[in-house]
Amino acid sequence: MGVDGQAAVFDAAVIGGGLLGCFCALNLSRRFVRTILLEKREDVCTGISRANTAVIYPGYDNHPGSLKTNLTLKANQDLDRLCRQLDVPYRRCGSLLVSCGPKGDQTVQKKYRQGLENGVPGLRLLSARETLKMEPGLTKEVTLSLYAPSSATVHPWEFGIAAWEAAKELGLDTKFCSEVTAIWREKDHFCLEINREQILRSRTVINGAGILADQVHALYQEPLIRIRPELAEYVLLEPEDDRAPGHIIFCETEDHGKGITLVPTVNGKILAGTVNRLAEADAPLATSALGREKLREAYSQIFPSLADSMIVRSFAGLRPNPYRPDHPKMRLCGLEPLITETKDGLISLIGIKTPGLTCANELGKSISSRVLEFLNRKDAGCQEILPRRRYPEYLEAPEHQKIICRCEQITEGEILEAIQRGAGTIDGVKRRTGSGMGLCQGSYCSARIAGLLADRVSVLDGQVMKDGRDSYYLYQTGEQDQV
Repeated sequence: MGVDGQAAVFDAAVIGGGLLGCFCALNLSRRFVRTILLEKREDVCTGISRANTAVIYPGYDNHPGSLKTNLTLKANQDLDRLCRQLDVPYRRCGSLLVSCGPKGDQTVQKKYRQGLENGVPGLRLLSARETLKMEPGLTKEVTLSLYAPSSATVHPWEFGIAAWEAAKELGLDTKFCSEVTAIWREKDHFCLEINREQILRSRTVINGAGILADQVHALYQEPLIRIRPELAEYVLLEPEDDRAPGHIIFCETEDHGKGITLVPTVNGKILAGTVNRLAEADAPLATSALGREKLREAYSQIFPSLADSMIVRSFAGLRPNPYRPDHPKMRLCGLEPLITETKDGLISLIGIKTPGLTCANELGKSISSRVLEFLNRKDAGCQEILPRRRYPEYLEAPEHQKIICRCEQITEGEILEAIQRGAGTIDGVKRRTGSGMGLCQGSYCSARIAGLLADRVSVLDGQVMKDGRDSYYLYQTGEQDQV
């Protein structure tokens, strides 16, 4: 309860169901804190979390002793255990930071020394010959590389969804389509206005609203950190197996620009990114022909064997660029200034980006400890993560073994299980099963998935959405279905 004027008060309200929000909710639930998650959209992990470089970083990029370094090292070391607990696939494929000239070599050597000081395991400097032996498809202009075997990759949205599902099993309450429109304090708790009509009460508030985190904080008080949204463009490639990189490839450029990143994904494709530009207000996620061409040119130069690879799709994601209004040109690269905590129990995560995916669970642990301290509650220990609920009646029933997504070999049972787990849109099913991620990009399976959603999900007037409000895919008129 605790909504619509009722007296019940939550211990913690988490605003935003992205990676950070889901892992904060999980760690609060594990420590017996009565928690509710408030998400503006119809599902979790629909914002920043669904479109990023998907890298679990090793920890050589950050200054020794910083919060970002400490959390990255702990998170990387804990990845195998966490992914097993959450039943999430990942690839511990290692990474190569490559350079092609003297300036890049100096930076690679600096990061090697910094990584050694940070205690990153297994770091090695490789000559050009050693590098090309590991990755023959790289450009022959490579002069030096830094090998980090602990680098890994996961599907970010799958990671976040798994955390949310585990938190639900531990008692987390969730309200979707719930935008926080006002925040104020009454006595010993916060009042959160939802959709300008309902009131929810909580002793503490964790603001993990992603690209809107500064605006959410401003509902209560003027934030010290503000966000400029930046758009990052990616392409997904389908290479021939003998031409694909087997490691994550970072490129250290000779100028001051950001080099290309190539990531062998969990499902066998290559993610190439990014081209960055300011987001446009009227089309915040629009890709561009120029962006695709810049990416193609960049990955073809650093990894020529990818030049003829098929582009499965291009897409874009938003990144928060944090800045201080009183010093707008100051670069904010650490985590410390981006975690704002008020004396009365509001904690805001404003502008956290790389390595936000890597550090999501460790940040969740840190936030949960702060909440317990504020509540003056004795730490009662940490409950083990429960496995995500499975629905064998869908997965194992013979009548549900029909292949719906031919490209990725996803069965009807897997799709029905995803719907039962909470998917209410076509892309919600996609993020839980991988349907529509193959070469045809859903041209065969989307209509069939829409039909299953129409049968199983209670939607307004029979409407089925692709990904959120007004993205109509199927509308039932009563006489016939329009697709």
